[in-house]
Amino acid sequence: MALLPPLLLSCILVLALPAFHFAAGPAVVTVGGVTFHVTNKCPFPVWPAVAPNAGHPVLAAGGFFLPPGQSKRVGAPATWNGRLWGRTGCTFAGTDANAASCLTGDCDGRLTCNGSVGAPPATLVEVNLHADQSKGSSYDVSVVDGYNLPVAVWTRPANRSGDCFIAGCAKNVNAVCPPELQVTTSGGAGKKATVVACRSACLAFGLDAFCCRGAYGTAETCRGSVYSRLFRDACPAYYSYAYDVAAATARCYAQEYVVTFCPSRWGDRVAQG
Repeated sequence: MALLPPLLLSCILVLALPAFHFAAGPAVVTVGGVTFHVTNKCPFPVWPAVAPNAGHPVLAAGGFFLPPGQSKRVGAPATWNGRLWGRTGCTFAGTDANAASCLTGDCDGRLTCNGSVGAPPATLVEVNLHADQSKGSSYDVSVVDGYNLPVAVWTRPANRSGDCFIAGCAKNVNAVCPPELQVTTSGGAGKKATVVACRSACLAFGLDAFCCRGAYGTAETCRGSVYSRLFRDACPAYYSYAYDVAAATARCYAQEYVVTFCPSRWGDRVAQG
C-alpha cells in the first residue's frame, strides 16, 4: 500500500476531526476570548446577571446563583459589549427559571435572564471589550439608575493602577440613602422595613435636570445634584450621573477580569483584593 504524502495526510486528518461546539454556561471560556471571574463576598447570596448590547451573545444564559464566598468563571468573546449586575433577595426554588422574582435587579422573574435587562435600581458593571490590544478594553461601574450592591472590578493578573482598578464603595449607600430614594422591603410582623436599594434622582423623580436630557442634555448643562453627590461621596469611582467627569473608566486590555460583589463587606474599608 502506497503511503500518502505528509501534507495530504495532514489535510485529511484535519478534515476528519469533529467540530467543537462550545455550550453557553458559566464555566465555559470562549476560544480567543476573555474570562470574567465573578465573585460573591457578600454575607448573603447574590444572583449575578449578564445582558449583552445589541449584536452580542448572551453569556452564562444571562444569570446564575452564587452563594456567599463562591465564584464563577464566565467566558466571553474578545469583542463582547454589555453589562453585569447582581440581583438580591431572589426566591428561586432550586434552578427553576420561573419560580419567583428578586427584590433588586430582577429580570422578568427568571433565574436565567437570557439577555433581558434587569429592573433598576441596580449597580451596573458596563463592559466594552476590544480584541486589539493597542485599543484596549474599557469598563466602568454606574449607579446612574441607582444602587443595590457595591462592586469592584480589576484585571488578572492584578493590576490595581488607576487605569485598571475600580474600587468598591467607602460607605454602604443603602444605609445613607434618603427616604425619597429608598427601595424597601417589609421585615415581617413587628419588624422594621429594610432598605434593599437606593434609586437615583432620575429614576425617582423623572425630571430632565436629574436625567441629563432635554435642556439638560449636555455636559455643560447637566452638572449633577445633591443626590448624585451622595452617590459620589459613598462610591467615588462610580458614575453617579450621565456626565460625571470624575468617575473612573478603566482602559486595560486583559484576558481575565475579576468582578467582585461586596469587595469590602459593605464599605468597612475599600478593599482591593
